Amino acid sequence: MGGVFSGVRVVELAQFVFVPAAGALLADQGAEVVHVEPPGSGDPYRTLNIADGRNTASANLSLEQNNRGKKSVAIDLKSPEGREVFLKLIETADVFLTSLRPKAIAALGLGVETLRARNPKLIYARGNGVGFKGKEIDKAGYDASAFWSRGGFGHIMRPPGQDRPINPRGALGDHASATAVAYGIAGALFKRAQTGEPSVVDISLLANAMWILSADIVVSQTRTPEQLMAVTDQARFPLRTSYRTRDGRWVMLMFLDPDRYWAPLCRIIGRTDLLEDPRFADADGRVENGVLLTAEIAAAFAERDWADWRPIFEVWDAPWELVQTIHEVAEDPQALANGYMFDVEVSDGTPVRLAAGPVGFDGKCGPIEPRRAPLLGEHTDDILTSLGLGAAEVARLKAGAVIQ
Repeated sequence: MGGVFSGVRVVELAQFVFVPAAGALLADQGAEVVHVEPPGSGDPYRTLNIADGRNTASANLSLEQNNRGKKSVAIDLKSPEGREVFLKLIETADVFLTSLRPKAIAALGLGVETLRARNPKLIYARGNGVGFKGKEIDKAGYDASAFWSRGGFGHIMRPPGQDRPINPRGALGDHASATAVAYGIAGALFKRAQTGEPSVVDISLLANAMWILSADIVVSQTRTPEQLMAVTDQARFPLRTSYRTRDGRWVMLMFLDPDRYWAPLCRIIGRTDLLEDPRFADADGRVENGVLLTAEIAAAFAERDWADWRPIFEVWDAPWELVQTIHEVAEDPQALANGYMFDVEVSDGTPVRLAAGPVGFDGKCGPIEPRRAPLLGEHTDDILTSLGLGAAEVARLKAGAVIQ
């Protein structure tokens, strides 16, 4: 059975993670995503090595995660012949998807007007660091810079008393923002189907960071910087924080309705005496005396290992969770039951487990047909032949290093 994007051709001229990850989400659900790369070197993400374990003996795990299910065509876009081949490909596309900065797009002559002249119905989707208006449209932007730092995460997530901002995990902003790219393309496809009119879709890492942090950004209108940072002090909110067990595990409580869960919590941790303490008699008192209450609850949690707490908490219908390790997340029974992880075989047959996208269709969250990431230029011949180029012409372009 086809996916929701079956029949859609996406020509992707993008690098690294932010925008290519969106292409992977579309490919998961049936889109034909043609990843255009320069001959010889390819997408620089192919050879990125920052000593984080992504490069194994048989696969680049990050490349597989963000480019699964695509086709690769290697074209030299700086050559007139290569550019013309690319424009022939654009004539067959529904969507052009790019992460190249405006100045690079202009240098290649691949702006909206140029591509629409060859394909009037083309949806033009682009992602960058800080948006496509203003003086900084060409500023380099990665998730740690444009999303995490400029977007406010480095500030709002800094623990009280720590001077140095914390760094994000790899590709955190990229993957969060890739979902927004896919949403934009889905919306543009729907509009075109309804009206016949194509759209220009703009997404930036900064915009997505501001959306994700909108709760803090909106409230900042009524709070000083000092007041806003105080809200992040976990000790002030003892029913919305995590507690350490005797064996070093952490249990996160998220009681947005504190009166509902306050008494059951006291009974579960064996501290019913806290119910009689006037300092903690109501929600305001528990916040006002949050540091003291947090210490009392923490002492109770620290008396037992998680193995002792687990059967007690698992029968309690309340919003709590164990803080899992990354290895535990990958094997979470709920994640596996819902298909949030799936397996593919890379080119040498080695199995690799990847994370699915966040949206399921018709009961399936992972790709409708799990496929590995393509090798550089793996589909050049097939795609160009489908455009009407003969075998002799393809061979000539290869001999001239126009394609690979």
